[in-house]
Amino acid sequence: MILASEFPAASESAWRKRVDAVLKGTDFEKRLFSHTMDGIAVAPLYADRESTAVRRAEQTPWAVMQRADHPDAAKANAQVLDDLNHGATGLHLVFADAPGARGFGLEAPDRKTIARLLNGIRVDAIDLRLEAGRQGDVAAAALAQWIATQPVAPERLSLSFGLDPIGNGALHGKIDPDFASGMRQSAAALHAQHFAGPFAEASGVVWHDAGASSAQELAFMLASGVAYLRALDQLGDAHLKRAVALTLSAGQDMFVTLAKFRAARLLWARVLSASGLATDTITVQAETSWRMMAARDPHTNILRITAAVFAAALGGADRITVLPFSLAQGLPDEFARRIARNTQTVLQEESQLWRVSDPASGSGYIEHLTASLCDKAWNLFQEIEKQGGIVAAVANGHVAEQIAVKRQERLARIESKAETIIGVTAYRSPKEAAPSIEDVPRRAMAKGPLAAIRFAENFEAAGAAA
Repeated sequence: MILASEFPAASESAWRKRVDAVLKGTDFEKRLFSHTMDGIAVAPLYADRESTAVRRAEQTPWAVMQRADHPDAAKANAQVLDDLNHGATGLHLVFADAPGARGFGLEAPDRKTIARLLNGIRVDAIDLRLEAGRQGDVAAAALAQWIATQPVAPERLSLSFGLDPIGNGALHGKIDPDFASGMRQSAAALHAQHFAGPFAEASGVVWHDAGASSAQELAFMLASGVAYLRALDQLGDAHLKRAVALTLSAGQDMFVTLAKFRAARLLWARVLSASGLATDTITVQAETSWRMMAARDPHTNILRITAAVFAAALGGADRITVLPFSLAQGLPDEFARRIARNTQTVLQEESQLWRVSDPASGSGYIEHLTASLCDKAWNLFQEIEKQGGIVAAVANGHVAEQIAVKRQERLARIESKAETIIGVTAYRSPKEAAPSIEDVPRRAMAKGPLAAIRFAENFEAAGAAA
C-alpha cells in the first residue's frame, strides 16, 4: 500500500494555484524566495530530483576528534587521556602558532613536547590530526621522529600531518613564494618513513574565519588543494591521491553546511579525476565554526555546535573537531571539553547519524544547494587560476577584497536585525553564568585583513556598554 494513497495526487501546479490565491497578486518570488550569502535562490518548495551520490570511502562512524591545546603538554596529556577514555576516538594536536589555536595551543612543536603529550596513548588505535601553523614542517618531522620510537607501523596510522603553508601564510600577511619546495621536502621525508598521508591540508577554515561565504570557502580551499597537488606530484599517482586532506568549517546553518560538505567532496573528486587520480581516498575534515561563537551567554554555543556537527556528519565528514562552548571566553575546562565530546557521541551513538550513507541524496532542496555551491565555487576557483593561482590571488589582494565584501554584508544583516545572534542581539540573559574556563592567559591572535573574527564580538561590546 502506498502511503496516503487515499488522497488525490498533489502537483506543483495545483499547489501554486492555491499559493497565488493567498498572495492576491503580490510577487511570488519576492514574498516566498530567500537567498543565501552567495546569492543562491532558495524556493519555498522543491520536488525530489535525481540523486547525486556523495559518500565517504567507508561507511563507518566518523572520528570524534578532541583538541589537545593546553600550553602545558603534561596537562594536555591528562586531558586527552580522559577524553579518549570517555568517547573521543581521535586527537587534534593544536600548537600555539596554528590558526586554530585561538590564542592557546601547545608550546614548542618539538619531539619532547610531543612525547609528553602522547605519553600512554596508543596512536595506532586513534585518529590524529596535526595543526602547527607556520611551524608545520617542524612539528611533522618531530611527530614522525617520536613515532619511529614506538612499536607501530607508520603506514597503518590514521594520521593527517596538516601542512598548510598557504592558509598559514595568508593569515599572517605573506605566503612563502618557495612554499612548494619546502612542502615537497617534508612530504618526501615522511613518505620515505612509510607514512601514507595525508601530508597537506587544504583548509577553508582561515577563509571562513575571516568572513568568507560558503562558495568562497570552497573555492579558496580548492585552489589551495590544487597548489598542493602540483607541489607534491613527485609522490606518484598512488600516493598523490591521498596526499591532500580537505578541511572545512561547520556552521549553524544546517542545510547550507550539509550542502557545503557534499559539494567539497564532489569538487575535489572533479579535481582528482581531471588530474588522472582515483577518487576513492578523499579525506574531509570538519571543525565547528569559530566565527559563530559567542562569549556572552556562551551556553547558547552548545546549540550552534550541535547543529554544526549534525550537518557535517550528514554531509559526510570523516573527522569532526568541536570547539568547546566556552572557547571564546578562555581555555575550556573539563566540563566544556566533556560537552564538546558528548555532543558528538550522542549524535553518533544515540542518534546513529552515521548509519545512513548520504541521507540528503535526492532531496530537491539539498541537491539544489549542493549543485549551486559547486557551480559558484568552481567559477571562483577558475577566476583564481586565471590570476596565477591562490598565492597570486592572495598577494594581489583579490582574496581579501572578496571576503571583505561578504563579511560586511553579514555584519550589516546582524546590525539591521535581519539576522539575530541568540543571547547577544536577541534574548539576552540578564545574568551571566560563571565561565567554564581554565586560568590560562590568551595570547594575542593574528591581525590583518584575513584575521579571524567572531560576528558576535562587536555586538557583545555594544551590549556591555549599554
